[in-house]
Amino acid sequence: MSFLFPFLNFLQPGILWPELADYRPMLVASVICLAVGWARRSDFPRRDAFLNPIFLSLTAFVFVQALSVHFGGLNIMLNELLIWGMYWLFVLVSILLMSDAQALRRYVLGMILGGMVIVVYGICSVPFQLGLGGETGRAGAYGMYRNHNDYSFIIIQILPFIYTYMGTEKGALRTALRLSMVACVIGIFLSLSRGGVLALVLEFLLIVLLAMKGRRRFLLLPLVALLGVAAIGYQWAKRAENQQTGYTAETAEESREELWRAARKMIEARPLLGVGSRRFGEFARNYYDLSKNQIGKNSHDTYLEVLATSGLIGFGCFSFMLFGLWRQLRQRHDPRGPPWLEATRLGALISLYSMFFRALFDAKNDDWSFYSLVAIGIVYAALQRVSPANDVSALPAEIPQPSRGGRPRVYS
Repeated sequence: MSFLFPFLNFLQPGILWPELADYRPMLVASVICLAVGWARRSDFPRRDAFLNPIFLSLTAFVFVQALSVHFGGLNIMLNELLIWGMYWLFVLVSILLMSDAQALRRYVLGMILGGMVIVVYGICSVPFQLGLGGETGRAGAYGMYRNHNDYSFIIIQILPFIYTYMGTEKGALRTALRLSMVACVIGIFLSLSRGGVLALVLEFLLIVLLAMKGRRRFLLLPLVALLGVAAIGYQWAKRAENQQTGYTAETAEESREELWRAARKMIEARPLLGVGSRRFGEFARNYYDLSKNQIGKNSHDTYLEVLATSGLIGFGCFSFMLFGLWRQLRQRHDPRGPPWLEATRLGALISLYSMFFRALFDAKNDDWSFYSLVAIGIVYAALQRVSPANDVSALPAEIPQPSRGGRPRVYS
């Protein structure tokens, strides 16, 4: 289940197969996984995980989203609580399922595979014009990733994990991870997302700086930077060629400036709770004279979106959650433990840095990436508080067991 749950979450079976939507397959899966996870023995005290400031901040953030639409009455508030509660439930179930180091590894691999379904679907959608409900075009994947900007988020999320896990896995799985790396890069370029390629270049620079060791990283860094500049130039040119006289880089900049001015006026007018969760597109025209094609759009900046829609209170909860996650992920694991713990930490940290940057150019506070990283970070922190070397039952067979004398050996 620790593999299946994140895989299904990104696969979204009710969207891939619309005939299943009425049966609410992900809600059913969440309930089943909740029961399975609760019945599992955990290697860490779950009370510590649920009292982690990251989880408490997430809980507060969800309640603030409901409180921010108080003007609509109790029914609207309850509806908002149910919508955002799905993210809270996702993190809760994920923590229960990742009960030990092996379960954490399976969870990450499930997340990678589920994400790769979207990545491959997006790549195939370009030449074959695949799509659901009329959604076709550039990397037109399905579900939460309908357009090229959304599509780039899942790639930026999983790519660091793919790279770091290449160093811990063997055989066919390592080969599959290598192919996945190539597919992620292809996906970004096919999407023609300018923000996506900027985040991709940053991600490779972070991989060189944080995930590589030795002097070779200092030799690779200028090469990666040079290739990154070329990649950015290529993406800009291809996007302009695709849009022709339409939506240029200058147009994108001007449209964002309009939306950001509207966000600023929203924050000034309603600083505490904002204009209401997920209501930016609905109310932005009331605060700024938007161009016709900007009406109904989000703010194209996650931080402004949170501030404008749930105010300083919501932004405080959101920021505290992500700041706590960053602090947890900066702590290195016990070197005696299984090697994928460090791979998970590095992958999550690089993904978080990249998502911080990517969030500057698109409003995705409801993207699964933040909440997947939150769940992984909480479990990683909980496992850090117990000695991984003492739990040999969670280690794979190829890692040496304690010697006959009972003294644990050091794991590499």
